[in-house]
Amino acid sequence: MRKKIRVMVVDDEKIIRDFFSRLLSLQGLEVVGAEDGYKATELARGSVFDLFFIDVRMPGLNGLETYRLIHKISPAAMVVMMTGYAEDDLLEQAEKEGARSSIRKPFEISEIKVIVDAIGREGASNILVVDDDPVILDFFTNLLKGKNKSCKIAHNKDEALALARQNKFDLVFLDLVLKEVSGLSIYKEIKEILPEVNIVVITGYPQKAKEISGSAEIAGCLYKPFEIESVLEYIRKINAK
Repeated sequence: MRKKIRVMVVDDEKIIRDFFSRLLSLQGLEVVGAEDGYKATELARGSVFDLFFIDVRMPGLNGLETYRLIHKISPAAMVVMMTGYAEDDLLEQAEKEGARSSIRKPFEISEIKVIVDAIGREGASNILVVDDDPVILDFFTNLLKGKNKSCKIAHNKDEALALARQNKFDLVFLDLVLKEVSGLSIYKEIKEILPEVNIVVITGYPQKAKEISGSAEIAGCLYKPFEIESVLEYIRKINAK
């Protein structure tokens, strides 16, 4: 069973926090309110949230400052900014820095529902990461932890195949150059076990990617060092299918 989506609403107005709490609780989401950016970052450090609604204009830390802190703590979470102003430079800057979208007060319930539906779709992934580099494995583990995504890691071929036999994965991130065996051979064996799985290859060698693309059907390629958004974009594409 998919875990309940956790939402934080950051707004200095209690009436706004209460509105979201009532609305989203009726949709089966777990909602936590924070009256300012300081409380929001404190809560984010202590627990995992999938979605943040952050007011742009708040005393103390404003919405942009709060967004920046939240993004460092929870880089994979969806962040939606809120504002009651027709033009807002803080809102524009937050969106430039990666905030997913914005909604304007007074809110349209239909807008909020679209956002909640999107986070629900993006949370459906069951992911396997195969790499012998602990830095890469830690990157994926920290990025996807608690984001409604089940992420399992394998350091070698045997671990990867054992997990593939035990789980139905939607997406595999597979390093092409492992110490003991080529990624292509692991690709073929995973495909025998899970023929419908989508596989994105990881490599620091563009020539290796060209070689496998001619002999395997891959969903994409990530070149090291890769960006967080590149990983999330593949996950969104898989869930959109």
